[in-house]
Amino acid sequence: MRLEDAHRLIKKLKDADIVLVSESGIRHTLNRLLQRSKWHHVMLYVGLGRTLEVTPRNGAHICDLLHDLTEKHYREIKVLRMPRLTDRQRKAIVKDAVKTFVHKKFSWLQYGKIIIGRTLELWGKEGNKSMVCKPGHKCNMSSIACSNMVAIAYFENGFSISEKYMPEYVVPRDYEEAKVLKKIVDRKFRTS
Repeated sequence: MRLEDAHRLIKKLKDADIVLVSESGIRHTLNRLLQRSKWHHVMLYVGLGRTLEVTPRNGAHICDLLHDLTEKHYREIKVLRMPRLTDRQRKAIVKDAVKTFVHKKFSWLQYGKIIIGRTLELWGKEGNKSMVCKPGHKCNMSSIACSNMVAIAYFENGFSISEKYMPEYVVPRDYEEAKVLKKIVDRKFRTS
């Protein structure tokens, strides 16, 4: 993406916006297949051109979205927003997410639980009942992957992304299907 286009995109964002990306490459394609989604990565916009993300290599960390947009090989990006949030609620989600997650390690175990749980659901096994969010649910905030980190950040502030799944089992596709989220940006990039 050109620098001017990246600046324009970032100017549209608000705190707590949800950024979905699809990147080129075999590793990312495999991730999309495992999650049955066209998206392989989810980030939380924290303001000032930065996002909070969780990756296997770096765990939960703040990154520069401008750099990512201009240097990474994204095929697509989509930004979603929960319109009913006030600015105060957005800032609370961001503040809590940064405080809770920065420096936590990526959990391969949680990633595996998500993939296996969602695969069993696809096959119609009864195990999927354990992924349904029940009243009084307390999130496990020590085992995180990118998609469940954002869902937990919202849930802990009183907002649910998925009507069906507890935050620990939310995958990128759930954000796109969430009725409470509105599309702000939806952009495909030319691939060379």
